[in-house]
Amino acid sequence: MKETQKRREEYRALKKGYYHFCTDGLQGGLIFNNVLQYAFGMLMLGLISIKFGIRIYAFTLMPNHIHIILSGTGTDCLEAFDFLKRKLSLRLVRDGFCPLPADYWFKLVPIESEAQMRMEIVYVLRNCLEEGFGVVGGYLWSSAWLYHADISKLVGGTPASRVSGRELSRMMLARETLPPDWLVHPYLGLHPGSFVDTSLVLKLFPEPKDLQTALVKDYEVMFHGIVTQVLLKRFPGKDLNQLSDDDKGKMILILNRDFGLSSYQISTVIYIKEKVVRQLLAAKELR
Repeated sequence: MKETQKRREEYRALKKGYYHFCTDGLQGGLIFNNVLQYAFGMLMLGLISIKFGIRIYAFTLMPNHIHIILSGTGTDCLEAFDFLKRKLSLRLVRDGFCPLPADYWFKLVPIESEAQMRMEIVYVLRNCLEEGFGVVGGYLWSSAWLYHADISKLVGGTPASRVSGRELSRMMLARETLPPDWLVHPYLGLHPGSFVDTSLVLKLFPEPKDLQTALVKDYEVMFHGIVTQVLLKRFPGKDLNQLSDDDKGKMILILNRDFGLSSYQISTVIYIKEKVVRQLLAAKELR
């Protein structure tokens, strides 16, 4: 808990900027066990965007964690996380599942350059593909299908102004108000076009082929870009092959903790056996 409190103070000190917001991967369970829970998660993303003044540019709801590219202050993000954790736990308990653990937490990674923003967006939108949950632009619980896709115009929904307060309360498990023009959807819960600002992704990937190529062909290149970024910031003046064993251990922890890379992904970009990477990460969790 001391570590969490320390992180809270660090996050509170963060000024308004762009961030990659990523919750912990829930161990031994799922945050989203069925379509209704995913739809609830979509509604909660919409709510945090209006309740805490954050702007969402890209997201993916994975079965046991959440990725969001957003802008706001560190305090905004902390309050949004606390709200999400509370509401998602409420939904899980209501449906007969265990609530999120008391120590459930999240990472907030500052995005400090256009190149990093491109990498972070691709990582978030690609996450469902990496885990085998969809094809490019075909995973419903992500913003990927909003960009350059005419299908997003066909999905539609009912304006919130035409949905009764009782129905909205039932869907959100509380009395909450949505902007009248936001589209409530019977399957998705909320059309993500209601709360996602697509302008940033469209600026960085102005043509459909730009985004598709990044998601399909440039994914591995992106991981190497992340390693280069960490080297410049944390180990200035050193190449990957110049790092000591201790420095490589630190690199592994940074890639996992701050960027959410899996043991397999880390092993492929810093050329260490995955078994060694897993052992180091497991040892860290035990301490």
